[in-house]
Order: sequence, then structure tokens, then C-alpha cells
Amino acid sequence: MTEAADAGRSREACPVCGAHQLQLLYFPDVGISGVRAYDDMLGFGDVKPDQPPGIGCAACGTEWDSIEDFRAAQSKK
Repeated sequence: MTEAADAGRSREACPVCGAHQLQLLYFPDVGISGVRAYDDMLGFGDVKPDQPPGIGCAACGTEWDSIEDFRAAQSKK
């Protein structure tokens, strides 16, 4: 039963406000039309940087661009 109680909490706390409401930001965009090789060859495709998602706190709104930045904020606390 503890799983249901902890469903809305993140495992780690926010280094700024202490809330357990961390979430991933900027999920990779997956197109619904599938592979369109000619679009990429002709330059019609959207250019999207392939970067890992950031981390953000839903409680205070603080964001970190990478896990390294998040860990650095935790160590400063």
C-alpha cells in the first residue's frame, strides 16, 4: 500500500525547496508519421537537437539542464 501513497512523489527531493515533486522535462519528440526518408534528404524534416531531458521541480519551478547540474545543486545543499 505504500506504493499508492508514494505515487505522486519523486524518489529524490528538490535541492531548492525540499519537495519530492521532481520530473523530467523536454521528452524527445516522436513523430507519428513514421520514417520519411525523402523529407530528411531534401531538408524538409524538423531539426531537433538530440539531448537528454532536463530535470524540473513541479513545486518551485526550478530547472536543471542535466543530471550533472542537478547533482551539483544537491552537493551545495
